[in-house]
Amino acid sequence: MKKYLYAQELPEQWDEGLGGNPYLSRSFLSFIESVDDSEKAYYLFEESDGTLDTRFMMHKRRDYNLTMFSRIKTRVEMNFIYVPLSVSRPGIIPGEAAKKEVAEFLHSVKGYKILLNVQASYTLRGFTRGFTCPRCVLDLRWNSFDDYISALRSSYRHRYKKALNKSSGLSLYFLNDNKMFDEQLYTLYLEVYDHSPYKLEKLSLDFFRGAMFKIFVLADGAGPVGFVQLLPNGSELIFEFVGFSHEKNREYDIYIRLLLEIIRYGIEEGYQTIDFGQTADEAKLKLGCHYETLYALLSHSNPLINAVLKMTARYIQYKPLDEGKFHVFRGETA
Repeated sequence: MKKYLYAQELPEQWDEGLGGNPYLSRSFLSFIESVDDSEKAYYLFEESDGTLDTRFMMHKRRDYNLTMFSRIKTRVEMNFIYVPLSVSRPGIIPGEAAKKEVAEFLHSVKGYKILLNVQASYTLRGFTRGFTCPRCVLDLRWNSFDDYISALRSSYRHRYKKALNKSSGLSLYFLNDNKMFDEQLYTLYLEVYDHSPYKLEKLSLDFFRGAMFKIFVLADGAGPVGFVQLLPNGSELIFEFVGFSHEKNREYDIYIRLLLEIIRYGIEEGYQTIDFGQTADEAKLKLGCHYETLYALLSHSNPLINAVLKMTARYIQYKPLDEGKFHVFRGETA
């Protein structure tokens, strides 16, 4: 095992086999360090011949609500094996050869440890597994946005045409330079963050100025009323974050319009899928998204606390919606 404190120290082979996870690339990790001040470290496990096996980043948060998916609050200091940006990807590139050594190392870390957004196939000895927020993914199979609207069942088509009509007077534009992302736009993000039932961390303004993102804005005569941040990732478009005025949302249907504009952009730019993220899943399932189930692995260095976690995990895990009740497209069955 090798430990690094800064992304710039990581060897070049760290970027090999990331499996479509852009957040664990050395360049993105360096960007994270510049916009997030949590305590971080990077771990690399190699086989005896030097072949890379498991890689992960770990960071510490001191006020994490362990039971955020339940009605109670349990604030703890948590060691996260996770990207500290509320993204829908794990903070680990798992391997099989070093699985035992990874488990042993993590068990040696004092206190709580959690791996977020791992696949069902990945488990670790001594860690309790439970559901976390699933990822909402839309497969783009239409040649145009009009084809997408036409494919909807009448009730959904009526709802989205209504949103498009209510917001038709708004202007839509991309930021030519993300350095133009200002306090006014950041206030829209904070408004959404403050209304969110699940809060991991609050992003800084500088995060939205990252050059790798695409940001488009909706504005009325008084200025911006909403924005969306996107990350191109090969044939996939990733929906990062959104901000909008809740007051003006009632007038313009801003949130629905922003979601529809993501789909329009994805189709017109030739993407195959859109990763819509893990929150507001009902609204996204109604767009035609499907779930990709994700898990959390949780452990504590104290055996008694670890035993309690095993007994209570099913009560504090995320409760996914029944996606079978959303028949969004014509001819679609459960």
